[in-house]
Amino acid sequence: MQRWLALPFALLPLQPAWFGGLAALVGLWALLRGERPLLWKAFLAVGLLGALGQLLTPASIYSPPERPSFLGSPPKTTPPSNLIRPYDLKTLHGWNPKDFDGGQAKPVEQGFWYLPRHNPISGHEQTEFLTDWWYPLKAGQTYTQSFYLRHDGQRANLQITFFTNQGHHPVPTQMEPAAPGVYRVWGSYTAKEGDGSLRAIDFLNQGGDFTYLEVGWPQLEIGSTPTPYQLGPTGLKPLDWRLWWWIGTTLMGFLMVQAGVWIFQQISPTHAALAVLAGLLVHLGYAGWQWLETGPGARVMGLTPQPNFLGHGAVMAAGLIWVLGGRRLGGIALGVAALLLWISGSRTAFWAWLLLGAAWGWSLGRRRWVALGLAGLLGAVALFEPEWLGRFSQALSLDHNAQARLQFWQVALQAFRENPLGGVGFGNFTPYFNLYSPKNTIEYSPPHAHNLLLNLLAEGGALALLGVGVWLAGIVRLIVRTRAWPVLILLGVALVLNSFDFTFFSAWVYYPLLLAVAHAIAGAQDQPGSAKMRR
Repeated sequence: MQRWLALPFALLPLQPAWFGGLAALVGLWALLRGERPLLWKAFLAVGLLGALGQLLTPASIYSPPERPSFLGSPPKTTPPSNLIRPYDLKTLHGWNPKDFDGGQAKPVEQGFWYLPRHNPISGHEQTEFLTDWWYPLKAGQTYTQSFYLRHDGQRANLQITFFTNQGHHPVPTQMEPAAPGVYRVWGSYTAKEGDGSLRAIDFLNQGGDFTYLEVGWPQLEIGSTPTPYQLGPTGLKPLDWRLWWWIGTTLMGFLMVQAGVWIFQQISPTHAALAVLAGLLVHLGYAGWQWLETGPGARVMGLTPQPNFLGHGAVMAAGLIWVLGGRRLGGIALGVAALLLWISGSRTAFWAWLLLGAAWGWSLGRRRWVALGLAGLLGAVALFEPEWLGRFSQALSLDHNAQARLQFWQVALQAFRENPLGGVGFGNFTPYFNLYSPKNTIEYSPPHAHNLLLNLLAEGGALALLGVGVWLAGIVRLIVRTRAWPVLILLGVALVLNSFDFTFFSAWVYYPLLLAVAHAIAGAQDQPGSAKMRR
């Protein structure tokens, strides 16, 4: 019977959110039947402090420029009919076939952005002006692009083009006076079959006597004519969503621990480890098939949202298998995780895997020389044949991704300085970065700050960081008291994974860590008065 109870653990490396839902029900059932709540003070502290910080977050982190009178009165539609977000003109730039991109737009007064007619470096005339944002289209639906225009000449001939994933679609373009020296430019297009997305704003330079253009107040809407300008979506998460996410994450973690302790008192942890390993092998098979389909050099994501989640989840699953099943199963899991890392290309997960592998090797006792030999071989490969390591050979290089992360961290610290207690709100780092991105931005719309500490400070402020600190201190105290050293290593692995990424509270990292903690508690309860863990 015990072996059957372990089968759901195979879901953990495949669909950890599904496993989490089942575990939450088990944890709730255990509490209702009278089991003692465990680590409740730590979870209560992190939940309350994080929620308090969100109540102190400013109502809005975006102050739009004063609305000029020539825009007219905005329609009161919810959600906004304008698909273009307030910060999307930040990527507006010129283009010509000799220089390609060049001549980035610069903000000026009244919500306009300045564009030179000629590339400021080469002097070549720009043939097109465009942004780098794409918006979804529905076949058969008519869309209208519009924007307001100022320039320094007597004549500026422009043509709006609807550039979809199927190429350019120039359309008849209207230019109507809106105020002295200000024009509204617009054009419409009916999406065809295969037009899945649109790049906007995008227009062609058809000549004139101007030396610069100033573009502002862009709008993309459904319909054949433009309506009065309406502010597009900011992407900011409302307070109820932020509170629900934080409290829900905390509650799921608490129930995972309760479920894990009860389960490990009913079944052999080795059976659970075997089930997790089976799920990890299935995931390797599916991700390996993806890799073969896409070809060598590609990064695949398996059943996860993106490749980094595949790598992070593989390392955490391997660590959990070691904790539950001992050295032998842990070694097999490390090998499987290495293959998943290779096809995912997650460099941060590579460093975490090295930490986990070093700790596993140290646990071999007299046979440590085997692990040391493998480590020496890997080091020799990295030194003499770095190309064999693929993407991992660049793990220490300051490449495009690393430089972008430096910008993310800079903006995260800025967000914390502006709102030190509650940050800008959970889930709001992306719109905040886009609104207040630095000059020469490398990458727009980062999903997070790519660092656990900085993301907590940016989105949750000092209160969220304090709550997580109290929670971690409670977990570390428990691990030290029970001498569950592999669990401490797994916690370190999770922190390494979140030094250049932010996956700590994802099901791929959060649930394996909490199950390892639950195993430490269950082992201590099974042996009263003993500091030993069941291995």
